[in-house]
Amino acid sequence: MTRFQKTTIALIAAATLATGITAASAAGEADIKYRQNNYKAIGGHMGAIGAILKGEVDHKYQLSTHADAIAAIAKDVETLFPEGSGPEAGETRALPVIWSDADEFQKVIDGFKAAAANAAKVAETGDMAAMGEAVKQLGASCGACHKTFRAK
Repeated sequence: MTRFQKTTIALIAAATLATGITAASAAGEADIKYRQNNYKAIGGHMGAIGAILKGEVDHKYQLSTHADAIAAIAKDVETLFPEGSGPEAGETRALPVIWSDADEFQKVIDGFKAAAANAAKVAETGDMAAMGEAVKQLGASCGACHKTFRAK
């Protein structure tokens, strides 16, 4: 093999590797953005529920809409944290402990799922006092995750 052929092969290999790294990085950044959009949606629905519960708006009939949306996102929220979507992939407040202690992270996620499902169930009743309690539990489940798995 000539020196030119060896150099060409080395350059092709380097370009292929760089393309793979760039594609993985772009995928990680896309996963981060997607995750952030989902959590912004959860925050928006929580804000709407809070406004209804505080009596700031008269949209009690929409409690189920917002609670159901949160529960729907919660059903598979752990899929929003694929490998390669941590701080190494871009700007995120998700901490590396999410991936290094996946069992503990899953426990917290399971608590969030249960609280979200409960809030959706309670919202159907129209009982504002019970919904207030359900939202407190939901908020506590959010806080449990933020405390350990999210940078301030």
